[in-house]
Amino acid sequence: MQQISFLINTSINELEHIKLLLNSLQLNLDNKKHEILIFIDSDTSSRDTYNYLKSVKKDFFDLKIITHKLPPCIGYSRNNNLLVELAKYDIVSYLQSDMVISPHYDTDVLNQLEPNTILSATRVEPPLHGESDKTITKNFGLYPKDFNLKEWNTYSPTVKKDKESNYFFAPLTFYKDTWLDIGGYDTLFRRSREDSDLVQRFVHSGVKLKQTFNAIVYHFTCTTSRGADWFNKQNLEAQNKIKLQEIADQIELKRFIRKWGNFNHGESKLIKYDIDLIIKNSTKLPLNFILNIEPLFSHIWLDNDNLKKDILTQLLDEHKYANKLFNFTDQQWSKTSKYHNLDNYISRILILEEDIVMDNLLQGRCNIVIDGNSIQNTDLELFKNLHIIINEYEEGNYEFGNVKINLINKIPLNNIIVKNPPFDMNLLKIE
Repeated sequence: MQQISFLINTSINELEHIKLLLNSLQLNLDNKKHEILIFIDSDTSSRDTYNYLKSVKKDFFDLKIITHKLPPCIGYSRNNNLLVELAKYDIVSYLQSDMVISPHYDTDVLNQLEPNTILSATRVEPPLHGESDKTITKNFGLYPKDFNLKEWNTYSPTVKKDKESNYFFAPLTFYKDTWLDIGGYDTLFRRSREDSDLVQRFVHSGVKLKQTFNAIVYHFTCTTSRGADWFNKQNLEAQNKIKLQEIADQIELKRFIRKWGNFNHGESKLIKYDIDLIIKNSTKLPLNFILNIEPLFSHIWLDNDNLKKDILTQLLDEHKYANKLFNFTDQQWSKTSKYHNLDNYISRILILEEDIVMDNLLQGRCNIVIDGNSIQNTDLELFKNLHIIINEYEEGNYEFGNVKINLINKIPLNNIIVKNPPFDMNLLKIE
């Protein structure tokens, strides 16, 4: 059997999930000599996860524990990229810490894997999200203490079937180079949407997305993003975290739209064009309206300095929600932000000071012009599918109601390959 590097990242309060996952790996893998890398992104002050992994390391043929010196964490996108880079085998298989594998999982994924393919196994999940044709709903417990591994091992082979779809979600198995060739996850995304961005880049680069129902895991769901007790309405701390995560999700969605001009999870190729928005009488428009359409454009040109300051105040404050969820202090974030791709908001929001500047823009760059004095609610529908419309029209000048579109030098942005900031590998400790 070809050997696999199994990749797992884990965070604070996930120890019981990791114990269960490792039990399933020990029992259910056909080959006991695969590599297992576990990245501890955050731990308790008493280092419970680290101490447990050290205590069981001898029970596995090749278990590596990865810790780091960055407080409080590195983040999901980066630590997944690091795991892929550190994997010693050509085939890697990523498992979330709140998953349990079924018997013969390594054999199953190897039988289904193809070159230039990202293979997703099928998840059995408790009834927390409703029915889906991409998952199997079956309740084996909401917490690891409720899970019966013996019953799971009897049940899970019975739901395997020769069925597949072109969908993407963890757990993933792939050839290492397929991931590295497009740069892996974009560290721009800190709390969500990193998967959808990766999928979009795979679709553009011709990588096949394949979900198989012949490889099965149990998934407790949302443990890392929302916490182990996220579904408990009586847990006020968990519910407050969900509210923060919902705000963070909306921010990540805006980041996605800044890259791709719209949103989907790989159902079709998204194309965003390099286009500016010029707003005359900009103070006549609600601030939230400008903030909502800002991600659609490369630059926003305003005619009011105070409005520019108000917009930048909102945009530059976006990281506070992720920082609160990750328990970053402002000082810690200022030191570690260099390891993330960041939106350059200051270069995006500009002041249109003279008519001659506007004339040059109209002649040289793809742009849209609106006037705060004349724009109507009916005109705003255009922005919902702006880049689809731009894609369909030839270069030229158009008017849609009170919106003027000047399609000059129509250039699609190329976002397929990500270049993340370099990471200091000396910050890692591998045991």
